Amino acid sequence: MINPDENGEIKCPNCKRKYKPILERKTDEPIQIQYPKATKEEREQLISGLCCDKCWEEHLGFNLNFEDDE
Repeated sequence: MINPDENGEIKCPNCKRKYKPILERKTDEPIQIQYPKATKEEREQLISGLCCDKCWEEHLGFNLNFEDDE
């Protein structure tokens, strides 16, 4: 679980850019329960810290294909 800093930002482990995630963690419940209608990319920011699907692909070496949400 990734926790934003005091400014609400997290650092992407791939590109090292600090950014404010799209979603805000409300409780310690899994982010999928807190935001069941959020996209995979939005939730992934709070799970892995990776800022976007491009960084996901570069960091982990494969395509998650975030566009195929449905």
